[in-house]
Amino acid sequence: MNVLLCATCGTRLTEPVRQLDEPPEYPGWDGLPGPDGRRHGPASVPRGTYVVDPLPFGGPFEPVGPDEEYDGVVPGGMWMSDERGFLVSAGPRGTYVLHPDDVLALTPHPEAHRLTGCCGPDGRAGVNHLCGCGAQVAIVAADCTSRYETRLVPDAVRAEAGA
Repeated sequence: MNVLLCATCGTRLTEPVRQLDEPPEYPGWDGLPGPDGRRHGPASVPRGTYVVDPLPFGGPFEPVGPDEEYDGVVPGGMWMSDERGFLVSAGPRGTYVLHPDDVLALTPHPEAHRLTGCCGPDGRAGVNHLCGCGAQVAIVAADCTSRYETRLVPDAVRAEAGA
């Protein structure tokens, strides 16, 4: 079991969690409110676990050519587009993907545009939650169009053995 800590101040950011070797298969979402009444997709990982995602996630986004290979995802799907054409994530690699209920005491980012989404933040604007010390540590995705997860940014956190 590990706990993840803020690399800046040492604050514990998670409950004790066990690392999975690979992400579980995503079950898909039916669009209906969950048992808690909230409208978000299913969690990416079960409570008490986390997985390290080697692929890029979230903003910023870069244009990609039609013949280029791409192995990442953007919140809500594999790609997105704007006036520049098809875009792919150039966000952080190696994020720690956790069930949101295993994450402690994060503060929403003061820049409101980072928290946009339909039913919650969608994660497209990159880091959208802070540690109490002000360090930018997490991308929370809790929108009806995205998976339900909190991704801790690898440069902002450190893992430590803990019970």
